[in-house]
Amino acid sequence: MKAALFIVATMVLLPASAMAAPAATLADIAWMEGSWEGEGIEGAPALEAYAPAAGGQMVGHFRQLNKDGSVMFYELITIVEDGGSLAYRLKHFNADLTGWEEKDKVVSFPLTDRKGDRLDFSGLVYERTGKDSMTASVRVTEGGKTETIVFHFRRKG
Repeated sequence: MKAALFIVATMVLLPASAMAAPAATLADIAWMEGSWEGEGIEGAPALEAYAPAAGGQMVGHFRQLNKDGSVMFYELITIVEDGGSLAYRLKHFNADLTGWEEKDKVVSFPLTDRKGDRLDFSGLVYERTGKDSMTASVRVTEGGKTETIVFHFRRKG
């Protein structure tokens, strides 16, 4: 699974000039602030949390557990305002905090589509599905096969 997630994280994106990024600001995603828990990969527990925006970015983190309760991986996330739109940036880490990406590399997903509280960051889609619920989905490719993994989150606390 790590290889599949890395592949989606490093897939070639269209150049920014090839598509117009939809207008968006951090205020538009303030609903994401807080801690979210739910089902992630293979139904195992996942947690995602975002701090209030500050300094032109919203910082967050993600933790995916294995079914046995051990840590599968972490992500450190920033969502930033970029050219009148947003970009979702992240780095992956193993349970021992060794990184997946090179030291000076970050994975960036520019916002490519927005419809209300549904934001498509180049195939990484977040959608508010209720006052205290959201889904996140990501397309992954492994062995020539592409699938969509869906994460179902509920606001914690």
